Amino acid sequence: MAGFNSLSPESRVRRYLFNKNWISENELGKLTSPDGIEHIAFGLAVCREDGTEQPVAVARCFRDQHEEDLAEIAIVTADEWQSVGAGTELMRALSNAALQVGIKRWFAAMLSDNTAMHRLLERVGRSREKRDVGNGVVEAIYEIVEPDGGFVD
Repeated sequence: MAGFNSLSPESRVRRYLFNKNWISENELGKLTSPDGIEHIAFGLAVCREDGTEQPVAVARCFRDQHEEDLAEIAIVTADEWQSVGAGTELMRALSNAALQVGIKRWFAAMLSDNTAMHRLLERVGRSREKRDVGNGVVEAIYEIVEPDGGFVD
């Protein structure tokens, strides 16, 4: 919850497509219970000088129930850690793990002006399909490809 609570309203809109103000117990349970096959998640945190941990980013995917090689992707990075490579490293690890369990494509719903997410998905995937669904939201499908520099194990 600390990571979610530290996000700016803009970061919440970019992640959730609206300014989400809270996470329910049900959502929290779902988000914190990856199984490594149907739900894969990677997180990144740093240790502060005082010994406490600061959440940096989380990348996750949920396998589609109808198309086993497709998974919905989501990533969120703490405001002060955006644009420094944290998301790229998590996406490399997530892409590698997804391919190992048969996920070959990402599905993403994102704001059409979220250039950071578009660029990030282009680093680990090849765009296959995009469609404007209105209200500034685009849905996209990417084929997962090995990123420049390879995967992170």
